[in-house]
Amino acid sequence: MEMDKRARKELISEWKERHPEMGVVSARCIATGEEFYSTSRDTATWFNRHRFELNGKCHRNRRLQELWNLYGESGFELTLVSELKYEKTDDVKADDLKELLELCLLENSQAKKL
Repeated sequence: MEMDKRARKELISEWKERHPEMGVVSARCIATGEEFYSTSRDTATWFNRHRFELNGKCHRNRRLQELWNLYGESGFELTLVSELKYEKTDDVKADDLKELLELCLLENSQAKKL
């Protein structure tokens, strides 16, 4: 039992010290060129969640869902548009990601906020 507590503490510590990829992500329909931008504090999780919602036909963005239904997963590119560089996860504020998103939207005026 003692070993379980120690192992659990180690896992929690490792999780807190991880350095996930953060930044602006994009779902781009290859056929139409439509792009949808969002921010993420963990891009791997973001991609998994949105892929799951789209495949389950329950995504909150209707246009993105329509395109996904029409072209399927292979009709999309899910990419990291701009990575936020940081030292510690706790130092990243929501405004940091918001500002990065606004810059990316200015650079690509055709992109839509997700």
